[in-house]
Amino acid sequence: MPHIDILKAAEIFVSDLFSEKLSPNMLYHNYSHTLDVVNNTVKIGKKSGLNESELEIVTLAAWFHDSGYAVTYNGHEDAGKDIASAFLKEHNYNPDKINMVINCINSTKMPQTPQNLMEQVLCDADLIHFGREDFFEYSDLLKCEWETLGIQQVSEAEWYKTSAELLSTHRFFTQYARKKFSQQQTANLLKAQKGYRKLLQLSNEEAGKKAKLEFEKQKLELERQKIASRKDEEKLAVEKEKIAFKKESAKVAERGIETMFRNTVRTHVEFSAMADSKANIMITVNTLIISLILTNLFSEMQEDSQFFLLIPTVMLLAVCLTCIIFGILVTKPKISPGIFSQDDIKARKTNLLFFGNFFNMPLTDFQWGMDEMMHDKDYLYSSMVKDFYFLGQAVGRKFKYLRVCYSIFMYGLVISVLAYIVAILLNYSSTPPV
Repeated sequence: MPHIDILKAAEIFVSDLFSEKLSPNMLYHNYSHTLDVVNNTVKIGKKSGLNESELEIVTLAAWFHDSGYAVTYNGHEDAGKDIASAFLKEHNYNPDKINMVINCINSTKMPQTPQNLMEQVLCDADLIHFGREDFFEYSDLLKCEWETLGIQQVSEAEWYKTSAELLSTHRFFTQYARKKFSQQQTANLLKAQKGYRKLLQLSNEEAGKKAKLEFEKQKLELERQKIASRKDEEKLAVEKEKIAFKKESAKVAERGIETMFRNTVRTHVEFSAMADSKANIMITVNTLIISLILTNLFSEMQEDSQFFLLIPTVMLLAVCLTCIIFGILVTKPKISPGIFSQDDIKARKTNLLFFGNFFNMPLTDFQWGMDEMMHDKDYLYSSMVKDFYFLGQAVGRKFKYLRVCYSIFMYGLVISVLAYIVAILLNYSSTPPV
C-alpha cells in the first residue's frame, strides 16, 4: 500500500475519532493541535534530512500521538499507542515500522526522551509553540482546558511561573528547530518572567493594603474594647444586683413550691382518709344488715312460713354484699414490687418518696438513691410531682369506687324496701279472711 494512502487513512481515522469521542472541553489537545503537529513534523523532518520511509513513520506517529485523549486524559500516550497499533495492524502495516511509530509516540511523554532523529523531530513538532509568538495563546488554551475539566485550578501568577520554568528548561532537539525557534523561546521566557514579576508585585501590594487595613481594624477594635470595658464594669455591677435579686427570688419561689406541695399532699391524704372512713361506714352498716338478715329474718320466715319475703330478702342481701365489695376495693392497698436498680436512679425513673418503690431494697441502696435525689433538685422536684400525681390517682380511684358503693346502697335499699312492701301487699291480698 503506498505511503500516501496510509497517511490519508490515518488523517480520516483521527478526524472521525476526535469528532465522535473527543470532549468539546478539550480546548488545547484537539484536532487543530494534532494537525499543527503533523504539518510541523513534515516540515522539520524534511529540514532534518529524513528519508521518505522515516518521514512516513514519524508523520503517522504525529497523527496518533494525542489520539489517546479521546479515551482518557491521564495515560493518554499509552492509549494512543494502542489505537495506533490497532489501526496499523488493520491496514497490514509493516510490524517493524509499527514499533517505530509506537516508540515515536512514547517519546512525547513528558519529560520528552527521544532516542533517534525521528523521535527528536516529533518531540520538537509537539512543543514547537514554545518557540513561536503564539505561545501564550496556546498556554491560555491549556490552562482553560485544565480548569474546565477540573484537572487543576491555577492562579494567573502561578501559571506564569510554571510557564517560565518550562521555557527555561526546554531544549529543542533538532538542529533546525534550535536554529529557527530558540530565539523566540528566549523572548517568550523573558515575557513569562516579566508577567510573573508583575503579578507578584500586584499581589504583594494587595497584601500590603490588606495588612494595613487589618491594622486599622485592630486599632479600631482596641479603641472599641476600651470603651466597652468601661461600660462592662457598669453593666457588671447591674448584673450582680440582678443575680442577687434572682437568687433571692428563686429562694422565695422554692419556698412557695415546697409550701404548695406540702398543702396539696396534706389535702390529698385527708381526702384519702375520708374515703377510707366512709368505706368503713358502708362496710360496717352492710355487715350489720347481713347479720340481722341471716340471724333473725330467715328463722322467722321458716317459723311463720313467710316465704313470700324471700325474694326481697335476697335482693337486700345482694345489695349489701355488693356494697361491702366496693367498700373493700376502696380500702384495698395497691403495692408495687418495692425494688429499684441503680440504672433506674441514674435515669431518674424511680420515685423514692413512695414506700412501694423501695420497701424490699437494702438500706445501703436506699441511702445511695436518696443521696442522688437530694443532690439533684430537678430529680427531687420530679419525684415530688410523681408522688403527688400517683397519690391523686389513688384518691380518685377510692372516690370512684365509693361513689359506686353509695349509689348501689341508696338505690338498692330503696328497691329492696319497695320489694318488701309489694310482697306483703300481695300476700295479704291473696290470704282469705278468717
